Amino acid sequence: MENGKTPKAKKPIYKRIWFWIVVVIVVAVIGSALGGGDEGTSGTSTSTSSTSSSSKIKTAEPKKETATPVSFEQMIKDYLSNGAAADDKYKGKLLEFQGKVSSVTANPIEGTDVTIEAGNFTDNQFEDTEAIVNMNKEMAKQLTSGQTYTFQAKGDGVTMSDGWVMSLEFNNGVVK
Repeated sequence: MENGKTPKAKKPIYKRIWFWIVVVIVVAVIGSALGGGDEGTSGTSTSTSSTSSSSKIKTAEPKKETATPVSFEQMIKDYLSNGAAADDKYKGKLLEFQGKVSSVTANPIEGTDVTIEAGNFTDNQFEDTEAIVNMNKEMAKQLTSGQTYTFQAKGDGVTMSDGWVMSLEFNNGVVK
């Protein structure tokens, strides 16, 4: 208590900035260690399985999945008449279709979304359906809006509202 001043009280540790910086660093290190462990494990199992399969004398060629040609009109009719049956018919299956590209946009989750004009197959002139194909960015960069292409992609369901198919959705798209 020199010169009549009271000593300054120290802040609790959790109110100090350096404490929170250390906490963030520790959490980041733990998170990356846990995330990195999964990748290393799967890499080990992959190399083990490839070693065992390469030791076989004859290896069977993986069966190539053939694409089923479809039209947007038929898919929409199928989904409107029975969505569950249409999912069984299209979802997860390799499909081939043709369409005019209306836009190419980055998907914040993965890849690039290519929007295709699927048409209007309802009584309402304002309810156009679109097809959204998620594909590799490099391939999508080669597409031009307004041009028609033939695509192959796996069906991924639809977005519906009040008896109207808003969008047909596809993954792993490629241009043929």
